[in-house]
Amino acid sequence: MGYKVKRGSTPTDNSIKEMLLSFIRRLVVFIIGLAVMIAIGYFVFQFAYDKFPAFATAADDVIKVIKGFYAEHGLWATLGAIGFICIAVWAFGEEMKKKESRKNAMNEMMK
Repeated sequence: MGYKVKRGSTPTDNSIKEMLLSFIRRLVVFIIGLAVMIAIGYFVFQFAYDKFPAFATAADDVIKVIKGFYAEHGLWATLGAIGFICIAVWAFGEEMKKKESRKNAMNEMMK
């Protein structure tokens, strides 16, 4: 039984071209998805701001704090603080999920 051996150089141009096109397609889809999410968020924010006065007051306070922080510390510190808050909220949520799953596992073991 023999094996067919392919001789010569492997065509890497097509695979690199395909990888680049795939990356560009994914980037375009990501940008379009991000734009849609931002647009929906903007309209939901405007709706809540107009319909609920308590939300408008809270949003004004948050915007004032963010503007003050930005004026004092700059763009990168502001983005870092916002990112830190988002990651902290995510981490607390994950810890609550773990705690709930442990509680469920203990309840299952006790049955």
